Formats: sequence, C-alpha cells, structure tokens
Amino acid sequence: MHAHERRATGGESASRTTTRTPAAARSPHRTDALRTLQRTAGNAAVARALAPAAERAREPQQVQRYAEGEAAHGFDKVSAHGAIAIRGRYEAYADADMITAAAQSLGSQEQVPITLERGAAAQVGERTLYRVLPVYKDAARAAAAVRAAGRHPDGAGHEPVAGDTAAERDDKRAAYMRSLTDPPEVKQLVALTQRIVAALQGRGEPRSSVVDGLRSDAMKLAVATMGGGWVAARFPYPERPGREGLSDLAVIMPSLTSDFLAGLPAVENQEAQVHELLITLPNDCKAAAAQLIGTPPNGGLSVRRDAPAVGENHFVDLTGAAADGWANHFAAVILRDGPDSLTYESAADRTAVIQQGKSLGYFELYGQAGSDQSFDAVIGSKNRDYAARSAPAT
Repeated sequence: MHAHERRATGGESASRTTTRTPAAARSPHRTDALRTLQRTAGNAAVARALAPAAERAREPQQVQRYAEGEAAHGFDKVSAHGAIAIRGRYEAYADADMITAAAQSLGSQEQVPITLERGAAAQVGERTLYRVLPVYKDAARAAAAVRAAGRHPDGAGHEPVAGDTAAERDDKRAAYMRSLTDPPEVKQLVALTQRIVAALQGRGEPRSSVVDGLRSDAMKLAVATMGGGWVAARFPYPERPGREGLSDLAVIMPSLTSDFLAGLPAVENQEAQVHELLITLPNDCKAAAAQLIGTPPNGGLSVRRDAPAVGENHFVDLTGAAADGWANHFAAVILRDGPDSLTYESAADRTAVIQQGKSLGYFELYGQAGSDQSFDAVIGSKNRDYAARSAPAT
C-alpha cells in the first residue's frame, strides 16, 4: 500500500492484520449467499468471492478454445461460443445477427470493398447458423479489383455482388465455368504474340522502348497465367536488347501459351469443386488481403494484431521459420466470436495450377492469441508442412 493510500484509509499500518468485511458482504442477502457458498464449496471459495477484483484478475484465466472433432457436430471447427463453424475450405457458417453486424461494420469502412451476405442454413448442435458469403459491395468495386489484379475485364462479370438474386448468382457461376473452357487469357496470349512477331518483322533495329514494353507485357501476362516461378525459370537473364530480345520473346510466348493450355483441364476440375460463387483471389496472401479489405487505417496490413477486428487482418513474419516456407502470411478477418476470428484468405502455393481463381480462397478459424489454436500457431504448422512439400528433391 502506497503512502497516499494509507492516509486515505485513516493511516492503517502495513503490519495490521485485521480484515474488514466489505459493506456489500455485510448485507443480509450477501451474507446468506456466502454461507451457502461456504457449505457447498468451502472457505477457499468464500475467500475468492471476497477478493478484490484486481487481485482476481491477476489469477490465471482459463483459455477459451474452439471445438474440433466430435464436439464440432460434424464440422471441422466450431468457435468457443458456438456462433461460427467451418467445414472444408469453402464453407463457413455463423449466427444470423453476427453476419448482419459484421456486414454493417464492413459497410462502414470505406477502404473495404467487400461485405457479407447470409446463405443457406445449417444446424450446428442445437444452433441454427447460416452460410457466410463474402461479396463485393457493388459492381464498381468488383471491376476495380479485377483491374488491380491485372485480370481480363470480362472477369468482373463473374464476381459475386451484394444484392444478386439466386438466379443471377447461378448465371454468373455458369458463365465462370464456361470461361474456363474458353479463357480470355488465351486471346491475350495470342494477341501479344502477334505484336511481338510484327515488331520482329519490322525493318531496322527496334527501339529499346518497344522491346522493353513488350517484355514487360509478356512478363505480366506470364505471372498472371503461370506464376512467378515460371517467369524466373523461362525468361532469360540478363535481358538481351533489340532484335535479339524480341527473338527471345518470340520463343517464350508459344511455350507460355502451350503450358497455360495444358493446365486448363486441371483448373476446370479444381474450380468445379467450389459450388458457391466465391470471390476470385490471387495466389498470394497479401494481395488477397488487400483485395478483400484494402489497407486498414491503423498501420496497414503488416501489423501484428492479437485480436484483429472485422475489416482488419492477422499478420505474421515467417522469415527464417522454415527453409522453403513462406516469408510471411496475411489473413483478412471477416467475423469475430469472442476470442476466435473467422478469416477469408489465400496462401501462396508454388504448385498451384492457377494464379487467380475462386478455389484459391478459403475460410479458417483461429483461436485465442498465445494458445496452440492461435493464428501464429496454426500458420506456423501450415508453414512447416508447406516447406516440406516445396523442398527440392534430394
């Protein structure tokens, strides 16, 4: 007890051992309750009930945990308070009022382009939860996301938008699946190849700006269709200038087109596994988080948050954590239930057959910070698994 505290209580000595019963404990109802507590739980329980709140706060608190296994009622995970459940990669369910509140929160954040809608119901134990459907707030936001990702403008028509009817959502889904059999990227690849050949057939030495521009377009299209690993393996370095540089591009483009076409059957099968019309996300966790929630105003995406709010994100730096693993991971938070957060995210995968797709996005549930169910713990385990899969064969 500090000196000013002793004066305020009449100058009681630090050695004085007499314990005064708080006024609340001396009331008849309180006294009866304490006697009942003493009979049923013993003196220790009475001492705890009379302990100052600050003292009780210092005692170890029981960690709330999300449920898995049998306790999850046929789902993979159910949040500690039972208001969120996930099954597989593409199904998340939540309490109706929670979805409404999260949608209002996302709607009030101007930098966030998405909101949430409620889908079909599912029974989780004795509770009725509803499918969580991330959608763009409007068509303009969907179009902006497509442009920012460097995708073909037609792709904006395949994105879920708030207010879509069930029939409109089905039509978009069907159109999206048709686009996989005749992807607009093929037209882009052919058109760029024709530009390169035309420049190569021109008279005289091509201007360096022309060569650099065509190389830049080819690299962007290669990244969008096949990923950075393909670019690193196929584009020559150092880059050759002039006609030699154009000749390199003329060789690369047919190979790029051929590899893209060869992967389409796997892409179609992979994307067909997603029955709902999910948002198309990139094969990159930070780009996906930025596409979903923009840049949070309180420090941006690269900020560690133990309990990020709806419209913020989890972040962890994984530098040096595992050879051949991720450098970091970002996950946009779209719902919270007490200590648990529901995210919609994607994770970079060198072996993915697509670089932009609806099957790349997935839901995950993370528990309380500091526990073995926390974001850091779960991602640490996933990172080690990914590193093992990605390690070169010896």
